[in-house]
Amino acid sequence: MSAGAQGMSTGKPTDSDRPPSAAPKTPRGPPKPMLDNAMAEVEISGTLRLSQKPARLFVFVSRKACDPGLNEKDIVGSVRIDPFVGTNFFIEVFVPQGTKGNVCAAALDEKGRIIAFGAYPKNPLTFRGQGEVSFGGVSFPLARLPKPVPAPEKFKH
Repeated sequence: MSAGAQGMSTGKPTDSDRPPSAAPKTPRGPPKPMLDNAMAEVEISGTLRLSQKPARLFVFVSRKACDPGLNEKDIVGSVRIDPFVGTNFFIEVFVPQGTKGNVCAAALDEKGRIIAFGAYPKNPLTFRGQGEVSFGGVSFPLARLPKPVPAPEKFKH
């Protein structure tokens, strides 16, 4: 029986001796430019600061500046948070590379109206990168509105 068949090394690495991470590296050349239509997978996590617990709470990413009267078509993605469990959030959106977006939050009353609203102070964010583009530690307060305003339909359910 040969040394390789007995599980002993013959001194020359073979494909079966080499762990997958130690595979031979081939030169890659210059990095490929990002395509205009490539998508960015964006993950945003953080904490909202509230003065009182609302009936419902949402974090969303908007193409336009945060505004309680925002048009629903400008919302790229949203996530509902149970304010009775906590105010930490995680949201993931897929957008074209280089897209600018704003992280916003809305607190709703039991009638589905926005009663408090907030925006991340470092908005707008630019969503660009390879793999997952992450923004952590996104923390901001919600301020009570002088009077309730209608919420987008997607927040009422």
